Amino acid sequence: MLSARDRRDRPPEEGVSAELQGFAVDKNFLTSLKGILLETELVFGIILVSVFAYDAFKIYRTDIAPGASQGDRQ
Repeated sequence: MLSARDRRDRPPEEGVSAELQGFAVDKNFLTSLKGILLETELVFGIILVSVFAYDAFKIYRTDIAPGASQGDRQ
């Protein structure tokens, strides 16, 4: 049995399958109900993070940025 060190030290395998090893997509899973729910959850997660980032930036611009620019006006 190969140890982690032996696998790390040996030369890389040739071919497309060696390049994509560990990144295979199970199309049956993605078309199943659980896969569709996972995809939907990821999309809503991305939207939610975007909304939080926009809101934080908006709060920063309205609360913090005008305080710094008021000193420039005087």
